[in-house]
Amino acid sequence: MRYWPPAIVERAALEARAGSTRIALIAEPATVTRILLNRGDQFPRARLHDRILGAAYGENLIRGDRLDWRRQRKEIAQPLTTAYSLEMAPRMRRACMRIMDEWAAAGPDAPIDLLRDARRFALDSLWRCFFASESEAAGGPDPVVEAAALTIDAHRTGTLVEHLADLRPLARRALDRGYAGRGPADLGDARDEAADFNTMLLFLHAGHDNVTATLGWALWLLAHHPEIQQQVREEARAAGSDAGPGAAPLANALILETLRLYPPIMHLIRDVTVDLEVAGATIGAGFTAVLSMYAMHRNRLWWPAPDSFRPERFLGKAGEQARRTMLLPFGAGPRGCIGASFALVELVLAVRLIVARFALAPVPGRALDCRVDWVLRPEGEAPLLARPLA
Repeated sequence: MRYWPPAIVERAALEARAGSTRIALIAEPATVTRILLNRGDQFPRARLHDRILGAAYGENLIRGDRLDWRRQRKEIAQPLTTAYSLEMAPRMRRACMRIMDEWAAAGPDAPIDLLRDARRFALDSLWRCFFASESEAAGGPDPVVEAAALTIDAHRTGTLVEHLADLRPLARRALDRGYAGRGPADLGDARDEAADFNTMLLFLHAGHDNVTATLGWALWLLAHHPEIQQQVREEARAAGSDAGPGAAPLANALILETLRLYPPIMHLIRDVTVDLEVAGATIGAGFTAVLSMYAMHRNRLWWPAPDSFRPERFLGKAGEQARRTMLLPFGAGPRGCIGASFALVELVLAVRLIVARFALAPVPGRALDCRVDWVLRPEGEAPLLARPLA
């Protein structure tokens, strides 16, 4: 919260200025949802937002205002359903098993590099699910994918642009080989090669980077809350190989609570072109609205003990209501994250597999910091102990 006035976690909105720009920082769930669901031009994506995305990704699916962006988005999103994600669960499982086998071979007292291995899993899983043939997906890691993951991780303090540079050869390879009968059907059809390449780059980066961050936070939280870890373990062992969304309500709640505390996308920026009512006050046309998921998710107006780790918030009917009305880690509406369902299946599966096989514990004296470039991510070396269970 050092980026915004601390009072925003106790307010629905705050006004501020940045030079000549009038800013409204908004943390009220209903208003944030209303703005994101708007399909007209009342709250267009801010020019500042586009400049940031353009500097990193170039012209691409989420930045472009081309007439065909909705059609292209729909085509890309077609395979990213919960049903497809569950179909891909065996491929995700193989990616996770590879990492866990390395942990087991290292011995019970050898610290694991949490963030490095979370990234290796996430990129390997993404590649197996969307770009690998059946035989490739059933085998070991793709050496090019592994090299990309390790190169990105070596640049932990680098900028977003530097991280993307490490993925550019992989994006070209993905376009050249096609999607193995899965994934976005018409990327790479040469209608707009540069935009297709940039969208592929975005797909590869966003498709693994947010999972890396969230899995890192989730495992770190479990290591520091052994009682919750044990409950998730018992649930995972009882459910067995069932990867369905109803098989692991606590593991699912754990991921949602992790996303509440550490939303990958901290904020979105919109231009306000009509007067907007927020908690009885008017934000006039001409303001720039900063929709703060972080402030909304940690706001004392909406959440009891908002800084505490309580996965039970998202259990039962009350938990489902909270998820639908107050949790927006992936955005919402026509510009929301198309991979949200896939990421949730992937994250829940990975957590279940890991805690069923290992007891996670912190390394004394080691802390995990956070960093914001565009994603709220863990930063620094983050060793954990992963002790094999009988």
